[in-house]
Amino acid sequence: MQLKELRIAGFKSFVDPEAVPILPGLTGIVGPNGCGKSNLLEAMRWAMGANSAKAMRGGEMDDLIFSGAAGRPARELAEVTLVLDNSARTAPPEFNSSDTLEIMRRLKRGAGSSYKLNGRTVRGKDIKLLFADASTGANSPSLVRQGQISELIGSKPQNRRRILEEAAGISGLNTRRHEAELKLRGAETNLERLTEVSAEVERQLESLKRQARKARKYKELSAKISALEAYLAHLKWHTAKEDQETAAVSLARAKTEVERLTRDAAVAETKRLEASEGIGPLRTAEATASGKLGQARIELARVETERKNAADVLAGLEREAARLAEDIQREQGQKEEAERTLADAKEALAALPVENDTTNKEKEAEAERILAQARAALESRQTEADAKSEALAQKRAEIQALEANANAHRNRMQSLEQEVQHLRGVVAALPDTSELSGELETARTAEQEAERALKAAQEALDAAELDVVAKQETEIDAKAPADAAQDTLRTLETEIAGLTRLLRKAETSDGPPVVEQMRTRDGYEKAVAAALGDDLQAPTDKSASIYWGGSHVKTQALPGFAKPLTDFVEAPGELAARLSQCGVVSRSEGEALADELQPGQRLVTLDGHLWRWDGFTRTPAAPVAAAERLEQQARLETAQAALGPQRQEVSDLQAKYAEARGARIGAEEDIKRFRHKVQDCAQQLDKARRNLAIATQDADRASLKADAAKENLARVESDLAIATEAYQTAAKPENTEVLVELEHAVGTARARLAEARERETECRGRLTDLTRNRQQAMARREALEKDVERWQTRHSASVTRVETLVSRRAEAA
Repeated sequence: MQLKELRIAGFKSFVDPEAVPILPGLTGIVGPNGCGKSNLLEAMRWAMGANSAKAMRGGEMDDLIFSGAAGRPARELAEVTLVLDNSARTAPPEFNSSDTLEIMRRLKRGAGSSYKLNGRTVRGKDIKLLFADASTGANSPSLVRQGQISELIGSKPQNRRRILEEAAGISGLNTRRHEAELKLRGAETNLERLTEVSAEVERQLESLKRQARKARKYKELSAKISALEAYLAHLKWHTAKEDQETAAVSLARAKTEVERLTRDAAVAETKRLEASEGIGPLRTAEATASGKLGQARIELARVETERKNAADVLAGLEREAARLAEDIQREQGQKEEAERTLADAKEALAALPVENDTTNKEKEAEAERILAQARAALESRQTEADAKSEALAQKRAEIQALEANANAHRNRMQSLEQEVQHLRGVVAALPDTSELSGELETARTAEQEAERALKAAQEALDAAELDVVAKQETEIDAKAPADAAQDTLRTLETEIAGLTRLLRKAETSDGPPVVEQMRTRDGYEKAVAAALGDDLQAPTDKSASIYWGGSHVKTQALPGFAKPLTDFVEAPGELAARLSQCGVVSRSEGEALADELQPGQRLVTLDGHLWRWDGFTRTPAAPVAAAERLEQQARLETAQAALGPQRQEVSDLQAKYAEARGARIGAEEDIKRFRHKVQDCAQQLDKARRNLAIATQDADRASLKADAAKENLARVESDLAIATEAYQTAAKPENTEVLVELEHAVGTARARLAEARERETECRGRLTDLTRNRQQAMARREALEKDVERWQTRHSASVTRVETLVSRRAEAA
């Protein structure tokens, strides 16, 4: 790493911006004590990531900012920039786009420090790793400060080891390993915390179940209470109706009595007045009872609506809790599966031999040395055997006429021929090396295909997991509007049911009242109710005891600018005369025109004022049940009109939600299938690796057997050739004892030669086994390390998803 320039501003004694160029070669800075030479080194170490204020000769980090002098105010900011040469592109890939690297650390008083690399904000850890990969850094021995030489001399072994590691260029790897260990410990802590949280959630789930049981019990009791209250209200209404019928009978009797006693005018008039006075309180009581009954029904409908809303919210929470519990259980299963697989891989990795490369190399060197000795012994035996064979040949050449020697050579020749035939049969019976090579190549191909299949299955599983998360979010997004539309629909249906019960048509033979046949403009309900009053309850059926029969009297013009109610109301024709004589005015106009009314005429306002021709006046403070009934009728029609579109909207949203839920369930099924496929592929890969190891060992054994058999065959054929030649050149013995001694010496030399060859073959085989075992152990270790890394990644992903689901479940709760 080559430093090109150091820029300082506001750091310790460097109050003004200063730039220190660092040119190729040796750059020196000299000056008296206290001029700031050490501050330059501390600025470099601080920019490299040093976080110890004490090592910077300060009490805290803010002490590094220029604190002021006699003629200079204190600064609020300190900044140090290192310019590095990156023309060789040795920086990490994410910072390797330019020829120079500008690393800037800025410290603001009371706010901490920040790092930038080429103008881009980075973490302090990134800067430390950048310098660690270059075998330097804030705490590197390559930056020698005051007193560091004596510290290095008396340093501990671990500090000297750090110096050697930095010199070897592996300090960056150690830094990453330390961070990885910290992350693993953090993951273990998170797993323990997650276990505790899961147990707490399970306890909360039991509590929620108990609360749900209580809520269901409360709902049942509320339903019973509502039914009893409705029954009680019905009884009260029935009693009021009987009172009204009794009053009606009394009224009829009073009228009959008045007709019978018409001859006595004074007495009859008195009785009529008394009867009229008795009817007034009864009508007032009836109106009061009707108003209370309507209020009770409205209150009952409101309570029923609140109860249904609470039940819907409770059911939604129970469904959400159940779904989150299933998701957490599924993710827990994934995490446990990853833990089991990771433990198996680590156990297999730990079960491998722990011999290091130095031990293996020493063993291989020892095996090579023994092989060299065996080969030297083999050459020596070969030389000895050749010499003795040559002496035997010479002796046989001398006594080639000897018959006994010739017979001996013939017997040996025959024996060697038999041995040659036997060895040729052994060589012919050996397995074909091409077939073994084919099996070995097939095993390698199977292993590669299994690895590709496992990788493809793992990629498909990762894609499926991302797809499930996306579909879960889609389902959640589709559920909220569907539930809201369903709640709106239920509110409409509840309101319609309540209004329908309040506005239920009379089932008596008197026929429906005219109020149910009237339609008013918005805002004119109180005016119509004030003009007609209780007469709105009378039907148009002439068979009823009270009814509207219609009138053809000549109507009179209304005073002033009053407009007749017929312009604002749709009503049966029987009410035309009455409505035409009722004018709509403002309050000021009504008070001014009240004295100008003709007999039968009335003036009303939109808020319920009434002036009658006979001087009768009613203010809006007087209760009028008919106005409320007209408003309820209008609200019922509006709600019924909105019911159909709302049902269609609910149906569409529920269909969309069902589609999203089906997609999510299908994606989860795909995940299960892909997981099984990953397990199958992993098993196939293990099986292929075992088959490859077996095929490799079989091929090596067959090769060694074939080499040994061929060497023996060549040796015996050579001996046969020598024996044949000796037999052909043999003569009758002159001194058989010398011949026998020579033959015995040749046989002994050849036996020693065979032993030496077997020893050499054995040593070569042992060296081959050591080399092959070391290569297989290295390949197996690399495969297991890859498995451990992959399953650790999957375990971390499972932990993250469990944390996400637990937090979502907590939010839902």
